Parts: sequence; C-alpha cells; structure tokens
Amino acid sequence: MCSLVRLLFLGVLPLLLFFNFVYSQGTGIPPNESRTLGKPLPHVKLIDSYGNTFDIYELKGKPIILSPIYTHCNSACSIITDSLKKVIPKLGKPGEDFWVISFSFDPKDRIEDIRKFQQDHLIDGFGWKVVVAKDKEDLFRLVDAIDFRFMTLENRDFVHPNLLVVISPDMRVKRYIYGVVFDYRDLKKALEEESILEKARPYLFFVGLLGFTSTSLYILLKIFKKVK
Repeated sequence: MCSLVRLLFLGVLPLLLFFNFVYSQGTGIPPNESRTLGKPLPHVKLIDSYGNTFDIYELKGKPIILSPIYTHCNSACSIITDSLKKVIPKLGKPGEDFWVISFSFDPKDRIEDIRKFQQDHLIDGFGWKVVVAKDKEDLFRLVDAIDFRFMTLENRDFVHPNLLVVISPDMRVKRYIYGVVFDYRDLKKALEEESILEKARPYLFFVGLLGFTSTSLYILLKIFKKVK
C-alpha cells in the first residue's frame, strides 16, 4: 500500500508541477531574451481607448510596464490585468512614476473592444492605457521587438506566453516578468534604475570577445617569440 501511494505521489506531483508551470508561463513559445534585452523599441503608432493616436516614444522618460493581452480572452489576460491592479498602487502612480500599457496583439481588436476591456477592468485610460496598434505593420513591429510569439486558434483565441515586459525610460527592453500573478517586489526591482552591470549588458559579449581576441593574440605572440 505504501509503495502504491509513493508511486502515485512520485507520478502525480511532477505532473501537477508541470501543469502549474505551463499555466503560469502560457502555452506559447517564450521570448528569446538574448535577442531583445537592451534593444530599443521601434517607433510605432498606437491608438488608445479614447481614439487618440500617439507614437510610443511620446511616453519616453518614464519606465513602461507593457502587458500584451487580447480583449476577449476569458482566462490569463484578465488574471494578469487584475493582478496588476493589485500591485500597481504599491509601486506608484501610473502617468507620474511610470506608464502601464495593456496592448492588444489581436489584429481584429478595435477601439470599441479596448474601451470595453478598459471599462470592465476599471482602468483609467490615462496613466494606464489600453491600446491597439494603428495598423498591422505597427502591430507586428512591436511584437517582434519584444519577441512575443502567438498563434491564432480556430475560435479566435490565441496560444501565447503569459508575461509583462518592462521598458526602460530610454525605450529599451529591460526585463521580462513571467506568469499571471505578480509580486510587487519583482516589478519594483524591474522599475528601479538600472545598475552599471545592467546598462553594460548589451556590450558584455563584445567586451568578452575583445578580451578573448587580445588574450589569443598575446599568447600567439609569446609562442612566436619562443619559436624564433
């Protein structure tokens, strides 16, 4: 009996952990962070729930919490938005300390859709904006910049990763935070000013390559001198 219970425990527990991981991360392919971190966002035109068109670079100067969603999502997107609503007051005031953008990646979402999403979730629409891209070109330029990959299903639902993207005040991809429920401490750390190491991260590969090349040349010269 004990062996059977132990066997069930060892078999079921990993399965439960796997399903919990899949649900929190989403079923889409996660971003390739090495391709995006430290890279600037492109200039893209967005439309908010009030019909105002603006370039995302108009928000430059403050960090941005970018939340990819689609408005008719009945599961993860709503949980993500409601979780954000709980932690945002602990971080500061949207529009003054940082921006929050719920960005619909559904090419079929329109202003009336994001307006309803905004109303359903009691979002102000100013410091925290709900937006769509002006056109498909801008949509795919933005999702490509954050390497957010999704797949459309027959019922117009999407397979996608569950995440937030923190954009630095100078409009560079700074950090990804995965899941559907968020700890304000993780977001607080992501919003804080970058350390020297974080600022240098995009250049670390080239610094390492330069160091490797210099060391290799030095060793070759030493060997060449000995041979002579």
